[in-house]
Amino acid sequence: MSKKKKAKKTTPLKVPKIQKVLEQQPEKNNTLVLGGVLLAMSSIGLLIFVLSDKVFHLS
Repeated sequence: MSKKKKAKKTTPLKVPKIQKVLEQQPEKNNTLVLGGVLLAMSSIGLLIFVLSDKVFHLS
């Protein structure tokens, strides 16, 4: 019976895999980020207004 030599498995470099993963990620949408920042700023402003009205009784 002849013994077959096991071929060494060579793993490809990890760099192409990382590049493929980075290419698959969608780009950030700048308008969505800007909308989130504006929403956060307006909600903080409204919170400050309401709290100052409650504390200083502005009327």
